[in-house]
Amino acid sequence: MLPPNNSYYNSFCFYSYLLDKFKNEKPLEIKENLIEKNNHIYKPLNNNGFIYEIVSGAVKLGSYSEQGEEYVYDILQKGDFFGNLRYLNGQFFEFSKTLIDTKVRIYELNFFKKTITNDPQLSDWFISYLLKRWCISEKKMGNIMGNKIEERIAFLMNLLNSPVTNAKGEQFLLFDLLTQKDLGDLSGVTRQTIATIIKKKLILST
Repeated sequence: MLPPNNSYYNSFCFYSYLLDKFKNEKPLEIKENLIEKNNHIYKPLNNNGFIYEIVSGAVKLGSYSEQGEEYVYDILQKGDFFGNLRYLNGQFFEFSKTLIDTKVRIYELNFFKKTITNDPQLSDWFISYLLKRWCISEKKMGNIMGNKIEERIAFLMNLLNSPVTNAKGEQFLLFDLLTQKDLGDLSGVTRQTIATIIKKKLILST
């Protein structure tokens, strides 16, 4: 299963548009940071009002169970945006963690929201982007609810079977970067079940 074909979103570069839009004004204060692999970009209590864009690399998003254990619900790569838009009155709790060395572009939240709201072209682009993410989330939920365990893993392999490049220019397969725990979270099964399925596939392939 491929991600939804959204040609408008894929052909649009938010950052380039901003540079052109504000070229006659003072330079934009947009930072870029390099975060090494397996490090948090933010945790729930220290996401201090920013929206992030992945320039290179890959990031997993998740939250915490009542027992304080991390669980993952989304995997993002180059061109994706993430962060807390603060529309849910403090009910949103999320962490973001790099899968490989990742470069992110950082937008101040109020600037991001104001720019998106006041520019019709950016509003249209952002809606198309959110619909893309929503569509993928719906498909992942349908996979968990409607497929057998082996089919769920096959779905994830198909969805995440794409190359990603880290901030150093090294290439990886996105699916291979996920732990058995990550795969279990994304497919609604335990890591032990994932380990059994992977072991079974390895035996059948030999």
